[in-house]
Amino acid sequence: MIWQLIGRNNRILGVSPIRFADLAGAMKAAMVVRDRARRATIEVSPDFRLKWRWAITDADGRVLAKAARSYERRTECDQAVDRFVETALHAEIDAVVGRRGRFWGSDSGRART
Repeated sequence: MIWQLIGRNNRILGVSPIRFADLAGAMKAAMVVRDRARRATIEVSPDFRLKWRWAITDADGRVLAKAARSYERRTECDQAVDRFVETALHAEIDAVVGRRGRFWGSDSGRART
């Protein structure tokens, strides 16, 4: 199980870097991202196809969230990670939604498993 942060337009803004054994683990990780997104380090780098991807890491270098896709231009990637951070900061965990397969919900974004 993974989590995905979904924007208002229903596009995936970012995903968890690992799979979780259960909903509780995915929800806990989503809360960590929400609570640390502003202070985390953003890394933007080219992938093996020379397209751009982003990752958000904590102070210990652990990846908290990553891009769901790659981007042709660095500026597009920078804008995408900025959208992710702003949306994540205002997202709220909703366990009822989680039981239906989605667990982050707010006017600005939600994450689903």
